[in-house]
Amino acid sequence: MTLAPTHDPPAPPAPTPRGRPGRLLALGVAVVVVLAANATALALIGGSSASTAVAPPAPEPTSEVTEPPPPQPPLTSAPPTTEAPAPPPTVPDTPLEREVAELSRFVADQRELEFLRPVEVELLTGQAFVDRLLRDVEENREETDQSEKVLRALQLIDPGVDLFESFVSFYRDAVLGFYDPETDELVVRGAELTAYTRTTLAHELAHALDDQHFELYRPEVYDADDESALAFSSLIEGVSLSVEFAYRQTLSPEEQDQSARQAAEFAGRSGSSPIPSIVSSLAQFPYLAGPTFVGALLEEGAEPRVDQAYREPPTTSEEILDPGVYLRGEDPVAVPTPPADGPVVDEGVYGEWALSLTLGELLGSAVGSRAADGWGGDRYVAWDEGGRTCVRMAYAMDSPAELDELEGAWRQWAQAHGDATVERAAEVVTVTACG
Repeated sequence: MTLAPTHDPPAPPAPTPRGRPGRLLALGVAVVVVLAANATALALIGGSSASTAVAPPAPEPTSEVTEPPPPQPPLTSAPPTTEAPAPPPTVPDTPLEREVAELSRFVADQRELEFLRPVEVELLTGQAFVDRLLRDVEENREETDQSEKVLRALQLIDPGVDLFESFVSFYRDAVLGFYDPETDELVVRGAELTAYTRTTLAHELAHALDDQHFELYRPEVYDADDESALAFSSLIEGVSLSVEFAYRQTLSPEEQDQSARQAAEFAGRSGSSPIPSIVSSLAQFPYLAGPTFVGALLEEGAEPRVDQAYREPPTTSEEILDPGVYLRGEDPVAVPTPPADGPVVDEGVYGEWALSLTLGELLGSAVGSRAADGWGGDRYVAWDEGGRTCVRMAYAMDSPAELDELEGAWRQWAQAHGDATVERAAEVVTVTACG
């Protein structure tokens, strides 16, 4: 899914509970693509809907292209692709089919992979697009309501904010296109392709290509109670953004100007609905941190190293923020889940990213980032207590000195919060906050 850019630089990503991060980020759409302010997206262009299914042509061979390594056993339940190559492509005979075929060739060349089957590209406008986008969104209301309680206890959203409705409003106004790997749907908001929309279509086609080879629909990842969904989304989006950025460089100066005008026009419309900053910030992490992570993979071993990451995906935000942790194969510290003092509403891993931003909300981003550096592992639990929600988080760090610094930051945070306590054991700092 692709969201409209904004006129201003994006706010720093806000933390999200790790209990069901994939659900919270996606709200029913299997793969979410949220672009930062400088990224292109799909424009709302008046007109009727259209669709096409095109068998993309195979990439033209060049001496610089290397074949990906043979599939290796994955660490997740997603099996390596065993499908046979697609039959010879049909000859495109409409402008849309020709555009999709050309973009597909570019994407395939960038990823050094071939499309295995046709990708259906559908153009929808107005309410038809919104209806398709939000078709299954109600399935996520209960889990989003749980996350809302955690965020409120940590003073990350104000009383009275309906997190689910905020997400729905945000996506309804700002989403410009999406690819759903569960159904293989690729939907663009508009009636025709322009320089502006082609850039995002290249991004979405990269999702489709990777899905055909590595299976992006992994329920076990998005249902995990750790950061697997967030980290996997960062890999997915980092790959597609690298393709998108490469395609953008092929645009002429005139096309880039046209794209910028259309982006500004859509941003003005999509930014008219006031929403809590956390709603936009929650979804930005994969797009702000993913490209750097994928860049490290490409430097390590080019496209085959990226392919291997799909077979052995990252599972923590620490790995995304510091790709060296992933490349060295460092595992997080196992921290027992702290006890709850009432009926449990959520539990899981909070993560380095969320830790940094939660501390930064009350103490400033520099303090939060410094205190979170050296994150070793954590677990949290949330429970209902007398009409409010309480959260208890237990943290381990990589060294005693870093644990000392984290403890000091949490004690400052607890004073600013007003309804929080901090306890220190030999190797763990535990924080309890209610609200």
